[in-house]
Amino acid sequence: KHVHKTKKTTPQEAREGFPDKKFVMVIDLARCTNARKCVIACQKFHHLPPEQEFLSIKLMQDNPNSSPYWFPKNCYHCDNPPCVKVCPVDATYKRQDGVVLVDADRCIGCKFCMTACPYSTRIFNWSENKELPVDLDTHHSSPEASIPAQAGTVAKCDFCPDLVRMGRLPECVAACPNGAFYFGDQNEDIVTNGSETVRFSQLLKDRAGYRYGEELGTEPRVYYLPPDNRIMPVESGFENLPEEIAERYKDVKLK
Repeated sequence: KHVHKTKKTTPQEAREGFPDKKFVMVIDLARCTNARKCVIACQKFHHLPPEQEFLSIKLMQDNPNSSPYWFPKNCYHCDNPPCVKVCPVDATYKRQDGVVLVDADRCIGCKFCMTACPYSTRIFNWSENKELPVDLDTHHSSPEASIPAQAGTVAKCDFCPDLVRMGRLPECVAACPNGAFYFGDQNEDIVTNGSETVRFSQLLKDRAGYRYGEELGTEPRVYYLPPDNRIMPVESGFENLPEEIAERYKDVKLK
């Protein structure tokens, strides 16, 4: 059974995060092949059932004349987060280091945050995962603990802050076989995909980086690099998919 080892944090530490950091993620769409290693690693680490995904991979097409591409989509940890503004009990909160977290012990399951999020990246826990390595009846997890919320609460991508606290990369970054995910500190202007480390500002400048839904004014902390010079054709992303995942794309017709 997968059991994680993390540093114990106080409620105050989980609320404050790292005041001198400003975490940021960059996703290179040219490198995404729908390998789904990131999704599986995230589900395993957060003890999610197969039908729940904090990170999903969409098939996107900008217009009828352009080629489709694979688009990983997680919580964007916005600097102007609508979810935080509508939470009536301060369960969803924005840390000084840029991370947006959910405190399961405060969450009352009203789903206001799910309604407010324009990116639909949150999930609702209708039941508890019985295969957890801890007893949720006695274990009060920190918002950093990467343990799924109790039944009747909301959960989402958290940037794996417990791993970051130990000097490791988020699960999706470490698991991607193509190095599509970069993670780092904007204050230091450095991001890494685990094998290469680059200047964050230069990467965005050289590759015309952008934020999804910029016009919404949410100011996401996740940036995308356009799918130019892709390492694999989009068709390769349909190969070797589990039957239940392949069903999602049954009506897709590629030119």
